[in-house]
Amino acid sequence: MKKVYLLLLLLPLFSLKAQTVPTCSIDPTFTAEGIWPDSAVNFMSGTVGVAYAQNATIRIPKDTMVSGTTFTYSTVDLQTSSNNYGLPPGLSLTGTPSNYKFPGNASSCMEIYGTPTTPGTYNLTFVLKVYTVNLGPSIPVTTYTVGYYKITINAASGIESNKNYELNVMQNSPNPVINNTAIKFTAATEGKAKMSVYNIAGQKLAEKEFTAQHGDNSYDFDATALESGIYIYAIELNGQKQVRRMVVAK
Repeated sequence: MKKVYLLLLLLPLFSLKAQTVPTCSIDPTFTAEGIWPDSAVNFMSGTVGVAYAQNATIRIPKDTMVSGTTFTYSTVDLQTSSNNYGLPPGLSLTGTPSNYKFPGNASSCMEIYGTPTTPGTYNLTFVLKVYTVNLGPSIPVTTYTVGYYKITINAASGIESNKNYELNVMQNSPNPVINNTAIKFTAATEGKAKMSVYNIAGQKLAEKEFTAQHGDNSYDFDATALESGIYIYAIELNGQKQVRRMVVAK
């Protein structure tokens, strides 16, 4: 009986731990074939000890032509990795679908998340096997490697001691946004900060001043008044400014 009570006490703790794994989101504006962000934009940088979240949308085409034969995609499968895909220590990968078998003619997503522990520049490697309706579920038509992504993790000492530390604004979460989203950033010193939101034409739609503290900050933005589309948000503090892209999907 004591063991039963102990299990009942531990269940909420296991549930709480499970909830720390985020759910990735599909960028509805990305309709091209491939992965977004692409190699030119690449993944955002992070800072040791600061929560990190990078979302990616994967769009698999319907079919492809090889030597005059049309092959219809069934799935593109991300293979397991012995070195955690080269991710910085402290970061993990999650996705939808959770088995990383991305269906053809559809959009899926992945998210890199966690709190990095070691500074450096990390080159990522994703090995993918392509399966088609033509050859069945057990014979891949090809295997290819995506090796152009990287993540740079900055040292935490920049926040604590370097007064010239650049403002570090992270990707809002959740993204895409339905109602509210959290915009997190780190700052070397406290001060008056300003958050602004623009449409893709550069028109300012919202602006709010608030007091930022030294270290980690989070601003809750209410996007209920915005229509579906792509927006730019900016955080300004002590003469520094950083911008990120935000997607609203109603």
